Amino acid sequence: MDYLYAMFNSHLTSQPGRVGGRDCGASVKRRAVISQGLAGAIFLAGALCAAAVALMPEPARAQAAASAAVTAGDPTAMVKAVIDQTTAVVRDTQTPTAERNKKLREIAEANFDFADMARTTLGYHWRQITPQQQAQFVPLFTSFMENVYLSKMRDYSVQKIRQNVNTSNVSFTGQQYNGAGYAEVHSSVLLKDQPPPIKVDYLLKRDGAEWKIYDLDIDAISVMANYRNQFNRVLNNDGYPALVSMLQKKVQQLGSTLDK
Repeated sequence: MDYLYAMFNSHLTSQPGRVGGRDCGASVKRRAVISQGLAGAIFLAGALCAAAVALMPEPARAQAAASAAVTAGDPTAMVKAVIDQTTAVVRDTQTPTAERNKKLREIAEANFDFADMARTTLGYHWRQITPQQQAQFVPLFTSFMENVYLSKMRDYSVQKIRQNVNTSNVSFTGQQYNGAGYAEVHSSVLLKDQPPPIKVDYLLKRDGAEWKIYDLDIDAISVMANYRNQFNRVLNNDGYPALVSMLQKKVQQLGSTLDK
């Protein structure tokens, strides 16, 4: 099996027990429209909503930004702020690609808990590798996710976002706190001619005075669990060195084309 292809290109797959045993065929097909791993889920679900904000008149955008600043400690405001920042960078076509990619990496590293995500994707294998290997894996996983994310960003232009926003409706439907320091932000993506809406939930944890995203659920399917399933197949069959080698090659492959 080509694990590199699977890790980069596979859509989210259903997981027994998470969706009540119902027929997942139609749901998986709909999820594939807006998600290809973490990158597609974040960008497509978020950018459609952000595009509506980006197309607002300047006074309205300024008011929205001020409101987000006032509620900086609010999980929903944090998610919306990340989306706004990302969209602003994507729309800035006057800035060289390399500089825009640098800004997008900074946004991702400031707002996603990649250390937690890295541990999650290894599951019980995390406890089986050495502290040195753990220290190696976190930055490697971070680079992998960022490069996948940026490669997906490259596939979408502002014009395409504008087109999609005319046929899609993204709304934030609420938030909830899960004990001390954890929260979920709920959103819904309605695609034209593809009812019912797709649920996109952002999972966040508090890091000091800030919130950071550590997972997303697409129609109740965890994106990080999807990566964990794929990584575990490599670890169980070929071991940790093989996974590291594959990720390193993928990071290098994607990185060589991103700034062109």
